[in-house]
Amino acid sequence: MARVKPYGLAGAGLSRRNVLAGGASLGLLAVTLAGCANAGAALYTLAVVPGQPLAGGPRYVEVRLPSIASGLDRDRIVTADSGYRLSVSSADAWSDSLAAQIGHALAGDLAQRLPGTGVFVENDAAAADPQAYVELSVSRFSTGPSGHVELDAMLSVQPAAAGAPYGQGTLQRVSLSGGPGGSTMAMVQGLSQLLGQLADVAAAQLRLLPPDAPSAATPPVVPQGGATPPVRARGQ
Repeated sequence: MARVKPYGLAGAGLSRRNVLAGGASLGLLAVTLAGCANAGAALYTLAVVPGQPLAGGPRYVEVRLPSIASGLDRDRIVTADSGYRLSVSSADAWSDSLAAQIGHALAGDLAQRLPGTGVFVENDAAAADPQAYVELSVSRFSTGPSGHVELDAMLSVQPAAAGAPYGQGTLQRVSLSGGPGGSTMAMVQGLSQLLGQLADVAAAQLRLLPPDAPSAATPPVVPQGGATPPVRARGQ
């Protein structure tokens, strides 16, 4: 059984520590470090972006910790990606690992869009088995060659039963572009908006899944030969 701490699921009486709710609590955080080796550096965090709340979707969804391209996976913020050269800020840093930042922001985005669904991040703690997994592999998350913020990722939405992937899911590449990067703050705001757009895509896929997982006592149907059904790819 997964140990999870859900976002959302209004009225379910579940733990709400770390739940992101309300515009005031979802703003970008930029704080200045002092009295340490990184004196003068600013920490930034991604924000949950409001979307259209919709009915439907599984009861519980687990957002897996995203896979991040090694060039992006660093404390200092990658401010630009020209395709041949990465520009890394000498002063601005993420307040947590980028995988954790993206995972929790995406979970908050999904909980806002699917208010009847409990959304949690891998390795969070409370007790529930997910009926779906959302996985993300991020290859671009910065200002691109055009000077506009860009997000490029592979998104997977997979139904689950008894804490394991079940049946057919979807796999698609999502490439999004926003406004000009400008300052680090403008770039982080723009990237938060793009994550919200990606959450719109994921929420639409989740709403197509059944609200309840198949019974754990009912084994998944597999084709002859014992192979599990392949993930159905949906490229853009």
